[in-house]
Amino acid sequence: MTLTLQSSEWQHCLQAQTRNTRPELLTNAKDRTLVFPDWLGTGYKRDIRLQHHLSLTLHRYRLQKDIISLGPAIRRNCFEFSFVIAANVMGTDLGAQQQIWVEGQKAYFLNAALPAHKVYEYAKQDFWAIDVHIQAPLLAAMVTEHEETLPLTLRRMVNGQDDRPALPPLNITPAMQRVLQKIWQCPHQGLTRSLYLEAQALELISLYIQAVQAGPGAPSSLPAADIASIRQAQDILQQSLRTPPSLMELARQVGINDRKLKQGFREVLDTTVFGYLTQQRMETACRLLQQKRSVAVVAATVGYDSPTAFSGAFRRKFGIAPKAYQLANCPKG
Repeated sequence: MTLTLQSSEWQHCLQAQTRNTRPELLTNAKDRTLVFPDWLGTGYKRDIRLQHHLSLTLHRYRLQKDIISLGPAIRRNCFEFSFVIAANVMGTDLGAQQQIWVEGQKAYFLNAALPAHKVYEYAKQDFWAIDVHIQAPLLAAMVTEHEETLPLTLRRMVNGQDDRPALPPLNITPAMQRVLQKIWQCPHQGLTRSLYLEAQALELISLYIQAVQAGPGAPSSLPAADIASIRQAQDILQQSLRTPPSLMELARQVGINDRKLKQGFREVLDTTVFGYLTQQRMETACRLLQQKRSVAVVAATVGYDSPTAFSGAFRRKFGIAPKAYQLANCPKG
């Protein structure tokens, strides 16, 4: 069954659910989280206001029903850089009748002025994204100051000479991935958290502009079949955090030798095989800690021999103990 909602109704639904079940998530005007009602889905949408005319929106949810969301034409006071990790969404510009597919592992630049639109979101699909909003006058001033070094497409949209809803998407780079993970896993609180997130937001904008300036990247030196093997190796590691295969066994499973496997991880993911495994373990550990799992259970789930070994690795990665991270990121109630 497909449910059709106005965008305002969608927002009201999440606000009502949060007020009724998790009111403590709305007490901080600069950091508010909206949760989904069970009948609609699971997950949340979190808005974080930063200094210097910046804000973040973190989306992480999965719908139980197909949703069509109808939105009016709007003119916002900001531009939006949207970094989509996972999605399967189709948007339609109701004026021009143009369709835009929103896909995972893509970065989008959205105009301040958006047309009336219809958005199709599909059930049983993860939507996971981070949006960086920057006030329009600030970005316009930046563009004016550095006009000669910025891509024409970006300049035209910022200057109001391009009324498209969004520029063509770019692939999310390994450098962008690392910054996105820092935002998801931010261990800080208070002013330190605000300054840390502001730095990451500006870094994402910088990386997006660099990617636009660079244009299509140079083709990989690896054959397409080897790149597919690297993606398969990623999947295997993600599914076997508790007991991962050895380097040689992983290479055997995906049908390439260990030299190509190591080269591929460096070239495609900008990390080592062990670095990627550790990254996935820490990302999973953060999610489990936020779900109030015990440190011992989390340590075993992500493949550490003891809570002590896990705590040491977690502290080396984030500069904070797992229990402290959990207390900082699990609202009471």
